[in-house]
Amino acid sequence: MWFFDTLKTNALKAKDKAVELKNKWVDFTANQISKSSLMIKDTTELEAFILKSANKTITKEDWEEKTFIKRVIVLVWDSKENFLKEIMLSIPVLLTKSFSQSVQLKIIDSFEKKVDLEKYNLESFPCLIVFENKEIYKIISWEENIKKVVNSLSLDINKEIEEI
Repeated sequence: MWFFDTLKTNALKAKDKAVELKNKWVDFTANQISKSSLMIKDTTELEAFILKSANKTITKEDWEEKTFIKRVIVLVWDSKENFLKEIMLSIPVLLTKSFSQSVQLKIIDSFEKKVDLEKYNLESFPCLIVFENKEIYKIISWEENIKKVVNSLSLDINKEIEEI
């Protein structure tokens, strides 16, 4: 009987240790992301990032013009909430999806107030703001909708944005 009690105690200790290590990893990764170039630090940086969504028009040899539609995505979250920690494992997936469609992605912490978000009329956080041709194309609010974009099996992030 003591064998099973010892086994149970050791299993619970291992579980607690695994949870503690996971939490430390998530905190460390969130801290590293907050210091990385993935974060938009001020309004000037946001405006420069939005300019990258300008459509490109190219004239071919036969004088036919072709327009390439450009998009950029901004994930706005509040650092007081645990949303970023919840989707920490999904950020590489979101980056891969955006890279596969030539869409750039950045993150803004709305709690820091260094970026002026008032002119975008955001009602709730977290949200994804999709800019196309330097204008807001779509705002995806609510954690569930953002998780749908992140967790879908399709790599076509543009299609996922259209469906929500």
